[in-house]
Amino acid sequence: AVVSTQSTWKQWYQRRVHGSSGINAEYMGNKGEWRATKIDNPAYKGPWEHPMIANPDYVEEKNVGVYSDIAGVGIEVWQVKAGTVWDNILVTDSEAEAEEFRKATCDNCAEAEKEAKKAIDDAAKAAEEAKRAEEEAAKDEDEDDDDDEKDEDEDKDLDELDDKKDEL
Repeated sequence: AVVSTQSTWKQWYQRRVHGSSGINAEYMGNKGEWRATKIDNPAYKGPWEHPMIANPDYVEEKNVGVYSDIAGVGIEVWQVKAGTVWDNILVTDSEAEAEEFRKATCDNCAEAEKEAKKAIDDAAKAAEEAKRAEEEAAKDEDEDDDDDEKDEDEDKDLDELDDKKDEL
């Protein structure tokens, strides 16, 4: 569509969207942008609200989270780093008991766990260094083989040149 220099961008856009004939053209003039006309609805009762239906089987539970005996714990783990170990799980409602349990179990094994992790990390690092050294040795061996082949080819070429020189 070609826009004349006398019309504004808004007028061009309105013609483009609503067409040159103009849908609801009475709104296009001095009244601003087009809006849908509102129709009265005599049956309108206000915003919708869900109905309250009585449930005769409903019983309100006062102590939902209180259990006298827990036989097991379920843990859903979505993502864990390799080597993560789950142990020493305690379910209690007493902070003092939890702190006492932590001191008795976690504090004692923290150093041993750090040493075990360090040993695993060192072994993985050593394995990676050995693999890297092996790859470099194989690469160097391939390069040496290539150099030997080049030397043999050069020797053959030189011999051929000497033979041709003698013939001349």
